[in-house]
Amino acid sequence: MTTSKGVFLFLCPGMADWEPAYAISLLSDQYTDIPKNSSYQVRTFGLTQEPVRSVGGLTLVPDLSVDDVSIDDVAIVILPGSTFYEKEDPAQLALLISRCIQAHIPVAAICGGTLFLARHGFLDTIRHTSAGKEWLKAHAPQYRGEQFYTPSPSISDKGIITANPLGFLEFAAYIFLELDVFPSAFIDQLVSMTKGGYFDADTLYGVE
Repeated sequence: MTTSKGVFLFLCPGMADWEPAYAISLLSDQYTDIPKNSSYQVRTFGLTQEPVRSVGGLTLVPDLSVDDVSIDDVAIVILPGSTFYEKEDPAQLALLISRCIQAHIPVAAICGGTLFLARHGFLDTIRHTSAGKEWLKAHAPQYRGEQFYTPSPSISDKGIITANPLGFLEFAAYIFLELDVFPSAFIDQLVSMTKGGYFDADTLYGVE
């Protein structure tokens, strides 16, 4: 069943296109033979609706501008990695994230996306990870959450999911759990198979 609320993926210049790809590809209802508890429409938004180019050279056109996103429509916001966050600090994006957190709407950030959360104090009181504690401190002097930093592929705490640049698989798994997309046993099998480099449909589709 596709839910009425959507997964909102932020598109920015130089975004690491592979980091959210595993998660968003399995969130929709395109894979009808996979046992799912729920499906979601993935919607994209940018600072404007102008096209942006990913680090892999893909031209991406946002569905909406950040100013047009209503939190009533949001199931989760995903911030992919990019060097964009080292140079830019858009207030309207910070406002959207703040409103989501206040409304207990999950937020997921990987790589450079965690830097944006750190800069605005969203990681100061929760367990989290990133590309390195010193890296966060160097690029976000406002960051005060170093006591909660954990070197891990991905962490979920109090509705905020963070991930290391290489933790995109675990990042996806936490998103699936947060949104109740798959049974937990299925997620464990999927992660295990992906890490092993062999997809076994016979085993996977038999997981309850």
